[in-house]
Amino acid sequence: MTEDLLVPFDDDLLATVAGRHDLDEATLRDMLTSHQQQVRDNPGVEDIVYEWRSQFHEQPVLQRTDDTYYLRLRAHVWDEFADALDIAETDLHAVLDAHEEQCRRETGAGIGEDERAMVLSRP
Repeated sequence: MTEDLLVPFDDDLLATVAGRHDLDEATLRDMLTSHQQQVRDNPGVEDIVYEWRSQFHEQPVLQRTDDTYYLRLRAHVWDEFADALDIAETDLHAVLDAHEEQCRRETGAGIGEDERAMVLSRP
């Protein structure tokens, strides 16, 4: 079940990002899984994406598939998730890197200086 939460992330990408951040791949997977579960538990993937679409003037959804949202969000949006994950700042950089690399790989979109990517698996 927990691996289903990581369906949007390519295995080779996770291995590359983990290596880039001198992090065990299993640890990166655990952190990404925790984030995905966190979004599903509160407030829910569809609800939060709807909220962001309503709240922000720019369109946060870069691409949507049957099982994934690829989003470009204001950087501050990650603050609450980062606090809830309760991980070291260096580990957070690996999580953010995985989201950005996967988003770029799937959409070809760039991420601005004050933006962060977020890839969310859809239930």
